[in-house]
Amino acid sequence: MKRFLSVILSILLLVSLAACLAPTAPSAPPTAELPADITPSVSLNPAVSPESAQPAPVQSATNSVAETPSAAPTSTDAVQSEQPPSSPPPSGSVPAERVILELGSHEVVKGTILDPNVIILPADTFDKSFTLSSSDENVIRQRYGYWTAVGGGTADLIATASNGINSSISVTVIVYVESISLNARELTMDRGDDAMLTPTIYPSDATDTLAQYTSSDESVASVTEDGTILAVSAGTSVIQCTIGGKSAACTVTVGVPVTGISININRRILEIGDQGSFTVQVSPQDATDQTFSVDASGFAVTLTGEGTFSCDASGEATITATSANGLTARQTITVIDLVAYADEVFRLTNAERLKAGLPALSGMPALTLTAVVRAKETIRSFSHDRPDGRSCFTAFDENYVSYTLAGENIAMGQRTPSEVVTGWMNSPGHRENILNEEFGHLGVGVALDSNGRLYWSQNFTD
Repeated sequence: MKRFLSVILSILLLVSLAACLAPTAPSAPPTAELPADITPSVSLNPAVSPESAQPAPVQSATNSVAETPSAAPTSTDAVQSEQPPSSPPPSGSVPAERVILELGSHEVVKGTILDPNVIILPADTFDKSFTLSSSDENVIRQRYGYWTAVGGGTADLIATASNGINSSISVTVIVYVESISLNARELTMDRGDDAMLTPTIYPSDATDTLAQYTSSDESVASVTEDGTILAVSAGTSVIQCTIGGKSAACTVTVGVPVTGISININRRILEIGDQGSFTVQVSPQDATDQTFSVDASGFAVTLTGEGTFSCDASGEATITATSANGLTARQTITVIDLVAYADEVFRLTNAERLKAGLPALSGMPALTLTAVVRAKETIRSFSHDRPDGRSCFTAFDENYVSYTLAGENIAMGQRTPSEVVTGWMNSPGHRENILNEEFGHLGVGVALDSNGRLYWSQNFTD
């Protein structure tokens, strides 16, 4: 029994020595009993030995922008791809060498949402992130998280890789014309004038701005490519402007302006009681508005109708014609009191006799009537012979003027009694009659021809 125990002890000793010499695995920590409300926790990331550690793979997508309202980038001028910023590329990684930007259409209508596709090459590029930007945000820009055509024109959409390599696509945005208007709906023009039509397009950024003009009657008004209207002749024409399929019109009325007005009075020197007439001419003859007004100044004449007037008193009067556009023409007429002229000649003749110490001459109605007849006859034949060739003294007989001695003075063209008496006194033969001592009676006649020329006569008897 003792020997058996000795053998067991020897074996145990050998085992104990072996445990001391050989390395042993770490023993598990002692397990302590946890409270009932505590749950054991376990690490989610298992430990990895250094030999087995590898870089985490980088996830990237060729279409880096997922433009949904819930994930809209906040920048308005450039959009970072949805690819999260990557870690610095490991040594030996492949950089971006080319950017491909794809778009379904390079010509779109305003309001279209663009759907660009961006590809970063080569395929094994470590960093595939990029940004999008616009060369003109009045044409295309990001709005509400989408790249949108916002205005008419052309702009570049630019995709830029993180290392600066970029690519762009030219995008043309079309804006249709909705309506147009002109700076005038109606124009009144004179022949030879010109005017410019200016269209206003709505919306203002419409891309089709080419205006085409037409005239309904080019013989009245023509129009050039830039909208200049030329008034050709009297009438009405409609000028139409068309832009992008929308039209507006302007009605043009062309008139021929009055360039001159004249007034012609048949006689410019008349006597009291005469009826005068006049005509007014507006030029050119095809002037659109031929109307005019007539006015007479002073009290010598009174307008009695269209183109007529009466001579009511001696003196001067002016008749004025005024065209519708304000042009005027005037003629002055003189109304003569022939009886008053004859009386003044009678007075001046006796004044000359008195200066010569001679008695004054007396008037005689029959002799005055004879002088008036002779003054009127000298208009037709300025001679001491009557128009029928007979002697002037036959007029005395016809008016029952008795005489032993008779004489006659005649004159024409002098404008006043003073002028005619002075002329007679400067002529020896006429002076002799005026200062003849044997004459005792005088008749004076004054007549007026159609040209306003005065004819004078003096008839003397003893």
